[in-house]
Amino acid sequence: MKKLMVALCATASLCAFADEPVETTESTDAPLFWGFGNTGVYSGYQLYGSLVNSEPTWQTYLEGNLNLKFSDFDLGYLGVGLWFNSDLTSQRHQSYGRFFNEFDPNIHWGKTFWFDDDNTWGLDYRTSFVWYYYPHHEYQDHPTYGKTNTTMDWNHSLALVNPYITPFIDIVHEYHESHATLLQFGAKRAFELYDNFTLTPMVVAVWRSHRYNWCFPTGFGAYRDGSGFATVKFELDANYRITDNFGLFAKVAYCSVVDDDLRHNIDHDLHGADYGDAKDFVWGGVGVTFNF
Repeated sequence: MKKLMVALCATASLCAFADEPVETTESTDAPLFWGFGNTGVYSGYQLYGSLVNSEPTWQTYLEGNLNLKFSDFDLGYLGVGLWFNSDLTSQRHQSYGRFFNEFDPNIHWGKTFWFDDDNTWGLDYRTSFVWYYYPHHEYQDHPTYGKTNTTMDWNHSLALVNPYITPFIDIVHEYHESHATLLQFGAKRAFELYDNFTLTPMVVAVWRSHRYNWCFPTGFGAYRDGSGFATVKFELDANYRITDNFGLFAKVAYCSVVDDDLRHNIDHDLHGADYGDAKDFVWGGVGVTFNF
């Protein structure tokens, strides 16, 4: 939940959450229990279009769900998930440790509200509580917030399902420490170029409240930056399904901090010393996907 300052940091996206919209569209033929996951190596750690760590990381997400469909009553699904991170270099070792230095469990509920009988158009909704835990964090007692090796988010994700282009929005509220709000919104479209191989381009923009700015390196200690449009990301995801339960993925993204005050903070080194200082950067990764 994927807080990003020297005293408290968090991710996310998964959204989920690592900061990507989660694919949660229900299937009428889905089993009672189902789940999915992925694990991969990335060129760095980026969250909501901002750079957290400029050096390689290993990140994994696992999720299991229970379908809540009884006869003619479809109540969606209820599930749990776990995202975790390991830094593969010593870039942030002093403050966060290196291996398994962040665990983000979540509990969630979701449902697609279909507008037609063919399940062609619909509104996909998912709400989740996410806990961010840093087991090796050296800053244990903040003068205002107390323990800062954990924090919590309450998230809402909505996407307009349709055959053409999928607009989406994620509403993130950090309610434990900063009481801050972040909006992530954009659009994507999946193209199946040939059997089992899909390319998905997307564009994502992020709005952050001034309190959420404070949680990022580019807003470190700077409430004066105010609320506003913070970052933009252009991403291309590639997925290749090898079997029904196993596949490969690759992704690359161009990220940019667009707010003038936040860019000024980077230019003048007003951010956490552990983080990569990049206003504009390319980020990506490769790995495997699985489902059950």
